[in-house]
Amino acid sequence: MTKAYAVQLVAVTLAFTSLQCSKRNRIGEHIWVMHEGVPVRAFIVERTGEARVRVQFEGCDATWQREITADRITGRVSDAEAARLPARPACAATSAARKGDPVGLVAPVKVGDRIRVRWRGSTYNASVAGILASDRILVHYEGFENAWDEIVPIDRIDGAR
Repeated sequence: MTKAYAVQLVAVTLAFTSLQCSKRNRIGEHIWVMHEGVPVRAFIVERTGEARVRVQFEGCDATWQREITADRITGRVSDAEAARLPARPACAATSAARKGDPVGLVAPVKVGDRIRVRWRGSTYNASVAGILASDRILVHYEGFENAWDEIVPIDRIDGAR
């Protein structure tokens, strides 16, 4: 192998690796993050460096945004996993709840409700796929693939249908 060929091979490998890295950790990506030794779901809200991102933990308010290193990201959340409520949000209390204690999120809709959602001046039929916070709902647009599912604030919901 000639030296020039070896240099070209290294350059192509680095370019490919850099492309792979740019595909990973995109803003808005739904990911698994190690938090206190447990994988929890989060969304990337900002890239803060080459190997650092700011995440918003799913089911938590904005005070739970954290800057993390890329090595704490363990993978992407699949469509099937995204449709289920998180088992334990990062902001959940670590102590056991006592019988009779209020548990869960209070929202004006529940999973499975059929609703209408405003998006860019139009209204679309959707169903509630998850409750992430009292003011943030994961919706699935009827007739569209799961890639169009999104988290919407309560003020974009036009009511039940």
